[in-house]
This record gives sequence, structure tokens and C-alpha cells, in this order.
Amino acid sequence: MTNVELVESLCRISVPLREARRLHLESYGTLVPHVFMSDVLKRMGECLVAARAHPAADQTAEVRGIAEVLEQGMTEGDRETCNVIALSFTRDSELESFHRELVPLLGPKTRAQLKGK
Repeated sequence: MTNVELVESLCRISVPLREARRLHLESYGTLVPHVFMSDVLKRMGECLVAARAHPAADQTAEVRGIAEVLEQGMTEGDRETCNVIALSFTRDSELESFHRELVPLLGPKTRAQLKGK
């Protein structure tokens, strides 16, 4: 899986990520994977915070779908893709207020990239 394939898979799961990709391409003119991963992390946070504030709101399908795609990227991705997920999603997630809620949703290969393990 390449970075482009990773982003395509993520955008199939999430309408807000499709819009984020559109804005990203408009701003940068090309895919900058490490920058786009910050949008993915932000979206996961939005879903988790919304679920915390409104437990009846169903954000689980999108969150699980994104987590599954990231795990697939860690399993099937080329070196660049694994680095993008490990550095710009997983490790950056450790700085987020929703980190504790996120960790149990991550697959084993993605979770293994956490510094705090």
C-alpha cells in the first residue's frame, strides 16, 4: 500500500476526510502525507470527543474504519506508508487529549508504534 492508496482508503471511509483531502490538494497542489495524517488524527479526535459528549451519537463506524485502514497500512504498506502512520498519526496521537480513548481502537501493529507503549 502506498501513501496515495492509504489516503484513498481513508477517504472512502470518511466524508470529512474527503473534504480535508480536497482542501489539502488545493493548498499544496500535491499530497503531503505527513501533513494529511494530521487531518486524519484531527478527525479521529473529533469523533471521539463527539462520542464522549453525546454517547448516543454513532461515530464508531467511522472511527473503526479509519483504525482498520491504518492497521492495514502498517501491515501492507511500503516503508513510506508505515513511517507516515507511525510518526504522523500514532506518535503524534500521544500528545492529544483523546489519546487514552484512541489506543484501544488501534490494531496491534499501529499500537506497537507508540513511544509510551
